[in-house]
Amino acid sequence: MLNKSINELASNIDKAGVKFRLIEQEKISDINSKLSNFSASDQVSALTSREGEVYELLKERGMLLKKNYENRENLAKLILLVSNIVDLDLRYKLVEAIEKGSIKEGISLSSYENSKKLIRFFNRVGIPASLSEDKTLCSSPSTLKEIPFVISNKKVWVAAEAADRLSQNLSNLEKISPQLQWKNAQRQIKELTEEEEKEFMDLQRKYLDLLKEQDEILKDFNEEEKLTVKVS
Repeated sequence: MLNKSINELASNIDKAGVKFRLIEQEKISDINSKLSNFSASDQVSALTSREGEVYELLKERGMLLKKNYENRENLAKLILLVSNIVDLDLRYKLVEAIEKGSIKEGISLSSYENSKKLIRFFNRVGIPASLSEDKTLCSSPSTLKEIPFVISNKKVWVAAEAADRLSQNLSNLEKISPQLQWKNAQRQIKELTEEEEKEFMDLQRKYLDLLKEQDEILKDFNEEEKLTVKVS
């Protein structure tokens, strides 16, 4: 199932003219090479017994594919960002880092304008990355800390310093939403008094202000969503 989903994602990105790469693709390819020495029945037996060399290889590959699937959105953004780089040497080194699952040697980003965005995406997919003082991409945890949130069943990311503000925003929305819905339901079945109508309008204004504040907090994330690859 994961293999099918990964392959479909790869096909869609290739159609968009972007060269798809998996996180730790080198290791996945190595495992596939080793598994090719065993028949399909050997692999089925290994999955049934849940032991032995073949099972361990299948288990490791499964974990790597799951990691890619779970990080598919940020991986797609990272790949698209890298694919837009004009400097072929820089692009090659960054693609190599994705394939290896780590930054083995420092990569100069002195002439690259989107270094912060690149670092964010690398860290989100589990590849430690940070920028040194001389603008070299290094294999170490970034100081650009981010916190993930789930809003309306969608995973979003915000800078660590904005996390408390977003938490409070979501809490306030959670409190106001049912009150607003109840007042709106009342308006559908009866005419509200002047005081009740004023209360409804006040709740509505607060709700819209909170949504506006949320958009402001998520401005960077909403902007990066434009990188998403869309294939008809």
